[in-house]
Amino acid sequence: GERARVRGGSRENIMRLRLATHDDASWINERYASVHFLPSDLHRDLLVVAEIDGVAAGIGRLVPAGDQACELGGMLVFEEFRGRGIARAIIDELLHHTNNRAVYCIPFAELEPIYAGAGFVRISPQESLPEHIREKLDWCAREIDRPVILMELSAQPFA
Repeated sequence: GERARVRGGSRENIMRLRLATHDDASWINERYASVHFLPSDLHRDLLVVAEIDGVAAGIGRLVPAGDQACELGGMLVFEEFRGRGIARAIIDELLHHTNNRAVYCIPFAELEPIYAGAGFVRISPQESLPEHIREKLDWCAREIDRPVILMELSAQPFA
């Protein structure tokens, strides 16, 4: 896994990013259920776990959206670890696993700057979206009581 030093208390904390295994499935889905996120199927989804000094600090996932696209989502940094750059580290790690597929995400609107910083741009929903992404947008409209936006990883890396 990738290791990085993160801002923390009075001492340096070591962040490690690793791919989730089937042994992680139950606690990950308990965390997701606690914030009303859809559960993950570890046979289908690729999940990254961030750990600080060996303690789980956050999770994120890539969910297939057909053969040519995927959704980056399930981003959850646990309360006591927020504000340390963990979300961005998870996003960057997940982007190493996209295999040249189109990447969409549907973050809470107030989190747009984090995703924009990782290369995502806001787009409007259109007919050509993968079915999974359209279904997820519909689910968010029904189930989430906070505004969400649709973003896509820009094909052009920022200069």
